[in-house]
Amino acid sequence: MTTNFDYITTQGRVSLTNAYRLYPVSAPLNQWIEHFWLLDVPEGNYCYRSLPDNCVDWITNVNCPEYSYLIAPFMSSIVFDLHGPCTYLGIRFRLLGQHGLIREPVGSWGNHENGLLANELVRSDLLAQLQDNIGKANTFDDICERLSGILLMKMCQNQFDKRLVRYMGYCQQNISSRVSLSNRQCAEFGLSSRQLRRLSQLYLGVSPRDFARVIRFQQTLRVMNSCHNATNWMTYYYDQSHFIKEFKLLSGLTPTAIMNLSVLYNNDIK
Repeated sequence: MTTNFDYITTQGRVSLTNAYRLYPVSAPLNQWIEHFWLLDVPEGNYCYRSLPDNCVDWITNVNCPEYSYLIAPFMSSIVFDLHGPCTYLGIRFRLLGQHGLIREPVGSWGNHENGLLANELVRSDLLAQLQDNIGKANTFDDICERLSGILLMKMCQNQFDKRLVRYMGYCQQNISSRVSLSNRQCAEFGLSSRQLRRLSQLYLGVSPRDFARVIRFQQTLRVMNSCHNATNWMTYYYDQSHFIKEFKLLSGLTPTAIMNLSVLYNNDIK
């Protein structure tokens, strides 16, 4: 990888104890992968509200490892219907990190809101290895250690278009201001606004402006989760109405609702 971004994603709160767990990935695999996650769904009909973060997730049903999907970046929350008891394992790639395993740019995957079958993009031998080791592992930590070893051997370094990488860095450095897509600004990245749109759609899976919107949304979400300050939106948005409107477009709920509700919830309870 060559992006070197200090970008950590976050999802909403899961109220069920130990239902959602994270396993941080250590070097050198953390060049491509941010973390593994595990979601334990109790018996019953549940929903999980997934929030935009610009990253690719590889999700596998631990009970049936052949059910394995890749979720491309998206711009509004996706609500998954889950029928428990079941357990899902996720691999959260860093920005552009999936290219260490998958050659096809995310923009060419097509529109698959609920996921694209992993066997359409991932080599069959790698899928077989991962499925076999998930079945043999006894604990979440054991799964992560096994998969880390396998994935590290399969990863390859990728050189990305430096002009796109400059734009991504610009978005991170200008979270609190409106990102300019004028030809004059894009010239500082070494391309035209039209070229930037093409590269962003192809390699990031979203438009340049939408990529910047999600970067800001994720930063705001992290701040909201770490310090319960009613005015923390002021750092990143023009005014409160702008903040609430943008937050609802991306999350499907108001900021207050996201902070007070679990993103994993029992759909049988009305």
